[in-house]
Amino acid sequence: MENKAKLSVVIDGKVYMLSGGNSEAYMQRIASYVDSKIRELKLQSGYNKLPQEYKSILLSLNITEELFKLQDEINIFNQEHLENEQELYRLKQEIVDKEMRIDTANKLVIEYKTKVNEMQKRIIELETRNGIHE
Repeated sequence: MENKAKLSVVIDGKVYMLSGGNSEAYMQRIASYVDSKIRELKLQSGYNKLPQEYKSILLSLNITEELFKLQDEINIFNQEHLENEQELYRLKQEIVDKEMRIDTANKLVIEYKTKVNEMQKRIIELETRNGIHE
């Protein structure tokens, strides 16, 4: 059997009994949020003159608008995250490419140094031979 938390909360001055699989703190947080949104709406002129059905719809629309804005922000964040990951991958590939070029250049440097050393030895040999024959 599922252990459901039960909690009395106050929303818009009325006590409601909530139960659910979430923690009491979480349910209280939700109830407090709804209560604060109602208090916010009550500050708007004409709100208190509206029928209860309109008040409920207005509350629902306000909370839904916040939800949609947050979803849009999450989508933008996710898109930026994806673009950043792609850029990071591209940069890593660029680093690997440059490291390979550097490795190739280093190998050429070693190869050229070896050839220069061989040529210097050959020059010394030739100079020595020429010096002996003269």
